[in-house]
Amino acid sequence: MPGISNVIRTHHVDRWLWVYMPYTIMIFNFLTNLIVSTFTGPYTSGGVMSIYVFMMTLGIIVVPMNFSFLLGFGVRRKDYYSGTVIWLTVHMLVASIVLAVLRAIEKATSWGTGLGFFNFPFTNELGFLEFLALNFVVFTFFCFFGFLLPSIARRFGALVLAGLIVLMFVVLGIASVLVTFYELWDEVGRFFATHQTESIWYLAPFTLLFVVMAYFLLRRSTVK
Repeated sequence: MPGISNVIRTHHVDRWLWVYMPYTIMIFNFLTNLIVSTFTGPYTSGGVMSIYVFMMTLGIIVVPMNFSFLLGFGVRRKDYYSGTVIWLTVHMLVASIVLAVLRAIEKATSWGTGLGFFNFPFTNELGFLEFLALNFVVFTFFCFFGFLLPSIARRFGALVLAGLIVLMFVVLGIASVLVTFYELWDEVGRFFATHQTESIWYLAPFTLLFVVMAYFLLRRSTVK
């Protein structure tokens, strides 16, 4: 436990990156859209997506930031992994609570302009806790996918990671070509239009897979 708590304290040192920056960016986007909505009238914005992208960025940079530093001070890989996963999970939970509270305020007031920033049409019927849980699933998916990427690079090198990313885009490209060839885009669109909320829950098993894979990768990684 001392090793895990030391890892968490080390992460907590950089409050600007972990606490202030993601919400500063989100608030800036919100205020920009709020000003625009006073002129255009009611509309739904996708500006809140910036915080999801930022959370994935946090997952990507956390290992390069202090993995070697902490191991150099005698922290075990297992403790580094556990402390970092706890730290990331708590932050994703806090972000989910913040968005759920702001969405509740938005539903009650529409910010006086009809702006839809934190709520989307396909989440309109969700209750507070369900919306919170849904956001937690999305946040952890993006964050731990980001966490997996430097874990791969730390274990196998940047070239292997680059190759896997290229392979991923190739597979997605082939899938896109096949869907186009068999004229299935309408069916794909109808599926996601009908199951927008339900399909998000399917991200949870992938998140668990990312977390497990990162553990085995960091356990055997080298210190550079």
